[in-house]
Amino acid sequence: MAKYDVFISYSRADTERVTPLRDALRRLGYRVFFDVQSIDPGSRWKDRLRRSIGASRTLILCWSEHTRGSEYVSFEYSQAEAFRRPIFPWRLDDVPLPPMLDLQAINDAEAAAVAARLRPALGWPLRKRRAAWLAASAVVAVLLGVAAWHILHPPPLPPWDFQGEITDRVTSMPISGVEVDVLANGAVQESAQTDAQGRFDLRLPPPKRPTIEVRVRAEGYEGEPAVKVPTDQPWNMDLTKLP
Repeated sequence: MAKYDVFISYSRADTERVTPLRDALRRLGYRVFFDVQSIDPGSRWKDRLRRSIGASRTLILCWSEHTRGSEYVSFEYSQAEAFRRPIFPWRLDDVPLPPMLDLQAINDAEAAAVAARLRPALGWPLRKRRAAWLAASAVVAVLLGVAAWHILHPPPLPPWDFQGEITDRVTSMPISGVEVDVLANGAVQESAQTDAQGRFDLRLPPPKRPTIEVRVRAEGYEGEPAVKVPTDQPWNMDLTKLP
């Protein structure tokens, strides 16, 4: 993960010119790697610079007469290319840049203007990027938690309706006030009465069963034994009136 927003590659001879750019970028919130150490050629300077460039999102190449012949700057530039880091060249004098970099060169003299030019390309500083990443991670964690909760606690199944019509066997006229009972293990689970049109509507608890046991009773009509009826369609029944 990146540790710096910007690695500034420059010659120590240009320190006074480049330092204001470092300060301007830091005022904008960017984390800047700005190496001010004197590197002993016999030390493992390449390893240190390689790690720092690898930990940076971008590299600003401060180009001048001094950097053109600098072994360190040449190494930093090549490492940024190897890490596929965006390179932003800033020309400090009239020394020409390599052709591929010249098209991107920033020629402003003032460091504040250079920082302003670079800001759109640099995007959000690491601090804001990490805050946005943490916020996004928190949202994802909440969504995953909600999804997991719903998986472990699925919503209850809705009740279902069982409907039908009771009519007179001889006249085919609807019979009102007929008691319609749904039985479960011999006991009444739900009960309803037919309306003036002989219709009934029972709301039964889930799960829906393919068949249920139904018993109907009406004053003045012969009693009917409980029967098993399918639930995939309305159920109609005719009753015989008592003599």
